[in-house]
Amino acid sequence: MEESPKIGLVEIILMNMIVIPADLFELAATLLVAIPVLGQILLVVKWIVAGFTWLIIQFWLIMKGIKGLWYLSGSLLDGAANFLGLDLPFGKTVSLNVTIYLANHPKITQVAAVASGKIGAATEKITKQ
Repeated sequence: MEESPKIGLVEIILMNMIVIPADLFELAATLLVAIPVLGQILLVVKWIVAGFTWLIIQFWLIMKGIKGLWYLSGSLLDGAANFLGLDLPFGKTVSLNVTIYLANHPKITQVAAVASGKIGAATEKITKQ
């Protein structure tokens, strides 16, 4: 018997309707940063929009009972890339959709957990030597 997906199509569409415009705004703010005063204002607003988007998605994942580790790691990766000036477009959208895919396919998540556990055990073994 096949399990029903943990996250439905309507929720996927609604969450993407939040994340995609935020990513588009961040891309536009990054491209317009060279404009003397407006660019600096947009740079500050860009971080505010990114923060609110992150909070909304994290709250939604917690309310769904899904650990937000994948989205959190994707957001941290996106934030680090932005901080280093490597602004990756649509990082939040990709992170969210990967999180949704993993939540709706628990077998893949189990395989990833086992694989990461083996990698973690190997790393622990190497560091103890």
